[in-house]
Amino acid sequence: MDNDLGSFLVFRELTVRGHSPALERLGDVIQENLPAHWLRDKTKEQENTRMFGDRSLLVFERDGSGGLPASGVAMLTDGEKAEVVNIVPLEKSQLSVQEYNAVLVELTTSAIQPAAVALGLKCELTDDLKPFTAWVSPAAGDALRRFSILANHGTGSAHTLDRERWFAFLLHCHQDRCELDTDMLQRWLMEQGGWTFERASDLAIEYEFGRGLLKFAEQNA
Repeated sequence: MDNDLGSFLVFRELTVRGHSPALERLGDVIQENLPAHWLRDKTKEQENTRMFGDRSLLVFERDGSGGLPASGVAMLTDGEKAEVVNIVPLEKSQLSVQEYNAVLVELTTSAIQPAAVALGLKCELTDDLKPFTAWVSPAAGDALRRFSILANHGTGSAHTLDRERWFAFLLHCHQDRCELDTDMLQRWLMEQGGWTFERASDLAIEYEFGRGLLKFAEQNA
């Protein structure tokens, strides 16, 4: 099923787990391991203290050397878990998925992972590729592929038979509580299904409306 529906490049996620006393020292030990082109911004950490309450914010920044853009990395510690919650560009408007992941991997391998080992913490970094079946059930995936193969790509779900296959996909997503959002659906339609941006966008809008309608009907039955 994974090969049939494809895999997608996604933002990687980093989580560090362990006992609170060790996690409270994480920021300082990461700072000790930072390469020369990285620094810890304690000023920003203090400026945002009130925003996060009992949770602790860690902020690290890199310059634009080494082929990667200047970026800021925010980690949030909550109880027995610390995780990277955001990576933002400092000199450009947006990071690509590849750039985001590269910055995260660099900081992880050079400083976060060594700090976690030194403190007896567990460091978890997710993969950069995720199969489409992570968002849809097997039944929903089959229904989407069937619709995409048989539908008229010029008219979307307008034809009666195409609409029935589209509705079958929506119903499977609803019944199986699939976590597929409109962005990922549009990506699948374009990258795996060969749909144009316009038609994929239309179908994504229909999908969002259909899921909302089915949820409303279920709650008010």
